Amino acid sequence: MKLSKFQVGKRYSKALYEVAEEQNNVDEVLEDLKALKTVYTENPSLSFALAGRSLSRIEKAKILDALKSQFGPLMQDFLSMLFERNRLDCVDEIADAFIAKYDEDNGIVEVSVTSTIALDSEQEDKLKDVVKKRFSVKEVNLTKIVDPSIIGGVIIRVGDQVIDGSILKKYTDIKNLLLVNK
Repeated sequence: MKLSKFQVGKRYSKALYEVAEEQNNVDEVLEDLKALKTVYTENPSLSFALAGRSLSRIEKAKILDALKSQFGPLMQDFLSMLFERNRLDCVDEIADAFIAKYDEDNGIVEVSVTSTIALDSEQEDKLKDVVKKRFSVKEVNLTKIVDPSIIGGVIIRVGDQVIDGSILKKYTDIKNLLLVNK
């Protein structure tokens, strides 16, 4: 049975994370993976070139060598292993799983907040404090989205939890309640 890219990402990132922990190198590997993910995002043809059949193995190795040169020794070895096992098409999934594990271990949570107007720094700080207390985390990475269509209030997403305090949601709830009671 063939593994999905998500499953491959989890397995390889777990192994990489364990080795990085043994070498007290987790932060460096995290930064290398973020940089690698950025390279893949900015050059979508790179993944296709390294994983596809349009280039010979020697040409792919030359591209990989140029790519590896900007990373630390552990990441260079890891990329070589991915190349040997034809898994360079799973770099995004590996990076995402590694970052998720790092965030979990270090009490970091990704939060997106949608509001009708941009939040000022005082409102951001209050929101971060509330999320830290409510979810028992040490650090909050906040992504702000401005969406006037929610009319007012805020929508907060923490992982798979959504706290919808928008006027649009309240309006929709009232509307549905009235339609049900007809």
